[in-house]
Amino acid sequence: MRIGLYPIVLICLLASCLLGSADSYASRSAIFLAASEHRQSQASPSINKQQPRKLQISKQQAASKAKRNYPGSKILSVKIIGESGPAVYRLKMLSPEGVVKYVFVDGKNGSVFE
Repeated sequence: MRIGLYPIVLICLLASCLLGSADSYASRSAIFLAASEHRQSQASPSINKQQPRKLQISKQQAASKAKRNYPGSKILSVKIIGESGPAVYRLKMLSPEGVVKYVFVDGKNGSVFE
């Protein structure tokens, strides 16, 4: 009978240790997140503000530049990408052969690249 109780007691102890460490990990994570949010709220306003993107070409101009570089292709969608850094248009295009490809157009100078 004793041999049957040892594994059960061992499993219970192991489970309580694992559950205890998971709870402490969760509480440490919550404390860390609260501290980082506090630090961000204390930061200077210029750091938290996103600088507006300077686009010199419109979506229509980006589409026409891509159409010139890829004649016969159809434009399926146009989106602005690049959360930080230079603004770039991503165009989803369908080639005459039926292949979907992504083409990128620089938002400042209008250069087209894949």
